[in-house]
Amino acid sequence: MKGNVSDGEGPLGVTSFSLLIADANEASLSLLQSYITDHPDFRIVSVCTTEQDIIKQTAITKPDAIIMSIYMREWSGLDIIAACQQFHSNVSVIFMADNRDFAADAFTLSAANYIIKPIQPERLYMALEKVKKMLCTRTVTNKKLPLKFNGTSCYVPFQDILFIEKSGKKCFVYTKEETYETYEKLTDLFACLDQSFYLAHRSNIINLDNVFSIKLKNETYLAYFLDFPKHAHISRLKIKEVQRGIEQLC
Repeated sequence: MKGNVSDGEGPLGVTSFSLLIADANEASLSLLQSYITDHPDFRIVSVCTTEQDIIKQTAITKPDAIIMSIYMREWSGLDIIAACQQFHSNVSVIFMADNRDFAADAFTLSAANYIIKPIQPERLYMALEKVKKMLCTRTVTNKKLPLKFNGTSCYVPFQDILFIEKSGKKCFVYTKEETYETYEKLTDLFACLDQSFYLAHRSNIINLDNVFSIKLKNETYLAYFLDFPKHAHISRLKIKEVQRGIEQLC
C-alpha cells in the first residue's frame, strides 16, 4: 500500500507538519493512518510498505517526520532511517515495535519516540505532540523574516519579533532591541511567518509566543510583552482565536 494526501492546514490556518508513515503490515498501517487522518497539526504525505518506498518517498517529499515499524521485510527500521538521514538529516522519527529490544539503538539515531505495539491512540498523540514541539522550536530557531527599507536588507529572527504594526504606508517590526521599518505590505509579511504569528488586527501581527498578557480596553484587546513599553491590538472578533493559539503553543 502506498499513497499521498494533499496539503492541509493546522491551527490558525497554518500549513500542518508532513508525515511519512510505514509498516510492512498493511492492517497496522491502515489503523495508524486512521488515527492520524483527523489530527489538526499533521498531514500524511506518503504511505509506504517497503524499504525502497520509504527511502524514495523520503527523498521526494522531505517529510517533517517519519512514523515507521522497526520491523520491515528485509531491512530493520534502524538501517532504513540511517539511509534516509544521509540526504534528509533533520527528519524526526517515531519508531513502532513489539518490544523495547531496539529502543537504545533507536535513540542513538535521535529518534523522537519509541512506541510499543499495539498502538494506543493516546500514546501516539503524545508522541506526535513531542514531535510538534521539536519541529516548532526548530522552525522558530532557524527562520528569519527578510525586510527591505531604503535599499537596505536585514533578516530578523522570528523568535525576536514581538509584533508588527502597520502605520500609514509603513510597517514597523518591533523587537526588544530594535524597531525595523519597511514599506512591505502587512499581509505580505504575514505570509512569510509561521504558526507562532497571528494577524490579530487589521494593523497588527502578533507573535503568540511572546505575548505576556492580554487586557480589555474600550472596544479592543491589548497584547502586552514582557519588559517592552509598546502594546499591540487584538480585534474583539479574533480574541478567542488568539487565546486558543497561545494555549496550543503552551
